[in-house]
Amino acid sequence: MVNVEVTPLQYAQIRVTAEVLARAFDDSPIMQYLLPKPRARTVGMRAFFIAGLVDAHKHGEAWVAMVDDDIAGAAVWLPPGSYPPGSARQARQMLHLLGVAPVALGSLRRSLKYLRAVEAEHPKAEHWYLATLGVDPAHQGRGYGTKLLEAVLTRTDEAGIPTYLETDKERNLAYYARHRFTLMDTIVPAADGPPTWTMWRDPIG
Repeated sequence: MVNVEVTPLQYAQIRVTAEVLARAFDDSPIMQYLLPKPRARTVGMRAFFIAGLVDAHKHGEAWVAMVDDDIAGAAVWLPPGSYPPGSARQARQMLHLLGVAPVALGSLRRSLKYLRAVEAEHPKAEHWYLATLGVDPAHQGRGYGTKLLEAVLTRTDEAGIPTYLETDKERNLAYYARHRFTLMDTIVPAADGPPTWTMWRDPIG
């Protein structure tokens, strides 16, 4: 039987975790729209996830699912009041993304426009934000995502705080519904791009 352990992300694990998330999101409709070329998508996603993991390591929480000492998946959470990030945090995140500009300059511009559109729909009410949840394709379907969710959802229920997420995969709606997330809205940030669904979860009363 495979032994999986969910633990807080260590700073030294950030680059490997970003590679795992890049593989997990390679089939993301939004990522494929923003970064249609495979090489640019790989480079761009690694930089994007490094930026998010570094930020969450300091301002939120990041958890990894470990299987036989390998990282199989990860979740990035931001607590109430930490999103959207202030200008200083945004600047630090941009430093990680600027390195990919020579490979995907046009994609970087589209990505920032997309992120602004999604951010505009972000709820103002107090909540925990599930910014990222991904499992390496080689490990999907084994319940690791659920374990990563439970690392924080158990505490949000105890504290009576809602949670929020976005997903660009329609099949994920049923998955998150099993964890008591309900559909809020459908966002289409670009006329020629795929939709993003927003979901909300009230704590168990």
